[in-house]
Amino acid sequence: MQEAFSEVVNYGFKVMKLHSIEANVNPANEASIKLLEKNNFIREAYYEENYYYNGKFLDTAIYSLLTTEQ
Repeated sequence: MQEAFSEVVNYGFKVMKLHSIEANVNPANEASIKLLEKNNFIREAYYEENYYYNGKFLDTAIYSLLTTEQ
């Protein structure tokens, strides 16, 4: 997963010229959070019960990464 993730981030910054990339994650998804943090994504926000799925309200953690190029 690391290799694919790195390619997507690289494409976003180098080819699409994005300034930042944002990830919305279920806080219970520890594997995704670990991958984001390993790649220098920073948790920017935490929303409690902000979306409804499968009969219940769930939380969301928001992570982002800013480009290092100006």
